[in-house]
Amino acid sequence: MIAVCAVAIVIALTVGMGMGIGKELNIGMESDFETVDSTDATLDPSVDTGSVTAPSSQTTSDTTQPQVTTPEASETEAVTQLTAGETTTQPSGAEPDLPDPQPPTDATARICLGGDTSIDTEFADAAYKWGINYPWKEVIEIFSSADISVVNLETCVSNRGESEKREGYGFRTPPDMLEGFVNAGIDLVNLANNHTRDFGYDALLDTFAHLGEYGIGYFGAGNDITEAQGLAIKEVNGIKIGFTGCNYVWLADDCAADVDHAGVNMVYGISDERTQAYLAKVREYDSQCDVLITFMHCGTEEVFDVNSYQERLSRALIDNGADIVVGAHPHTLQPIEFYNGKPIFYSIGNLIFWHIDDDLDGLTCIFDITVDKNGFSSLKVYPLFIKNYKVYLLDKEEDSQRYYQIIELMNSLCNPYGIAFDDDGNMTEYVLQPEPEDTAMAEPAVTTVPQGELGQG
Repeated sequence: MIAVCAVAIVIALTVGMGMGIGKELNIGMESDFETVDSTDATLDPSVDTGSVTAPSSQTTSDTTQPQVTTPEASETEAVTQLTAGETTTQPSGAEPDLPDPQPPTDATARICLGGDTSIDTEFADAAYKWGINYPWKEVIEIFSSADISVVNLETCVSNRGESEKREGYGFRTPPDMLEGFVNAGIDLVNLANNHTRDFGYDALLDTFAHLGEYGIGYFGAGNDITEAQGLAIKEVNGIKIGFTGCNYVWLADDCAADVDHAGVNMVYGISDERTQAYLAKVREYDSQCDVLITFMHCGTEEVFDVNSYQERLSRALIDNGADIVVGAHPHTLQPIEFYNGKPIFYSIGNLIFWHIDDDLDGLTCIFDITVDKNGFSSLKVYPLFIKNYKVYLLDKEEDSQRYYQIIELMNSLCNPYGIAFDDDGNMTEYVLQPEPEDTAMAEPAVTTVPQGELGQG
């Protein structure tokens, strides 16, 4: 009897100690490990687009720790710790859920930007006659091959309303034209401009609805001020890329988004409290994505020169967290400048717009940007020309005159900012040279950055 009791006591002590150790181990593991959600990359890796100037920017990285299974689970199930207060069960002996793999640290994404776009009047007529893809036909391959493609939608999308602009300056795109956007691979549109409200409040609401019907995201305008100032995020290869937009070009007060009032995200003078409120949003968005791209609609129309407000606003946006600033409204190409290591595209010109066969507004480009988690990595431009109610992709052999006209234009605009483009449209470094005595004989000095010196995108 004494022996039996002794054995029982030993067994009881052993079980009790085991349970105590298990609890103690469980507590220690909960304090040492944290489970962070991870998202699978869903799009193809980007392609190489040439030599680059690689500026510095913020880097954010998530650390995924292993999940912990407690030793207290019964023989029929194991309990996996997720986050505080949450558990899930799985059969005993089943393979444990493992953290999703993290994207490689050298992951990149391609973003193609197109300028002012409005498929209305004669452009819509041409699309109805020759097919919905007619205006886009020559650029579909480029936009569709990118991870994200974005254009400035310089129009409302509706069949309703009366023009609020003087004759010839109100733009309204028929809703079925959005099929061409989808077929071309357009993922997002900027609505922060002075034509989104051209045909009134109802047409503006129609614009939001029709874009939603066709699965096209938008930013820069919305059903209230929160949506208009909002951030659209796309994740590519583990890189979170955010888009937001603002308009400085004059509009009637009723066109501005407000509490419980649909409209455009407006900005005013830099010190204006409404502008400062938007800059505070930009600071907030900086922490929510790896790369923050901000569209600004401002500048002087029909000129290649940058005005003082474009410069002040774009720099304020970067000072408050934007990684890339994209300008529109002038309808012309304008310089690219790096400010604090981050690019400002002062104006990306037109894409499909009512200026046709024009040596000022008809000369334009697709801007093919590669980014990584640190921000901008590289740039390639594709020269385009607008004619016959469509945009033409220029070939440097078959369309050499127009092609090099645009390359030379971009070099003349960007060389003073230390930027140049080679014959293939890749951005390279421009080395400023001392003024020669005979300026008539001066040739621009363009140097290709040695491979690896500034990174590949």
